[in-house]
Amino acid sequence: MIYPTPDNRQNQPNPTKPTTPTNPYQPPTNMTKEERMAKAMDLRRQGYNCAQAVLMVFDDVTGFDPETAARLSSGLGTGVGGSRELCGAVVGMALTESCRHGAAPADKAGAMKAVGALTDRFKELNGGAVRCADLKGVPGKAPCNDLICQAIGIMHDSLEAQQ
Repeated sequence: MIYPTPDNRQNQPNPTKPTTPTNPYQPPTNMTKEERMAKAMDLRRQGYNCAQAVLMVFDDVTGFDPETAARLSSGLGTGVGGSRELCGAVVGMALTESCRHGAAPADKAGAMKAVGALTDRFKELNGGAVRCADLKGVPGKAPCNDLICQAIGIMHDSLEAQQ
């Protein structure tokens, strides 16, 4: 790829003219919270990680086809890359919410505020924890599937509240 410089800018696409890629994928619409959770549990049985399970059930929000959503989030499970840091269910929720906001730098503040509010709600339900190691490291803590359903519930409730 040639990066634009003053010498070669005339040969580059106009960066001020937005281009919208055509996506022929038509996701299902009007899924209930319970349908999203059931779909996520089916994805888990198929071997998808927590981030994938959350992101893939909100295809009506993101516009991502299943393969794109699965690829985007494939390395984000088990606390992001297996590091046991930020819970993959929270990451999937954050990616979903981010897709609801514009891509321009000016849209970043709104996206960050909204993702922060969703993350705060997840923390409230989990004793302040969002780290996979903290969520999974103590006996009696919620299994991953429960955390996935929590993230889906939080995201779904947020969507309904904003309709």
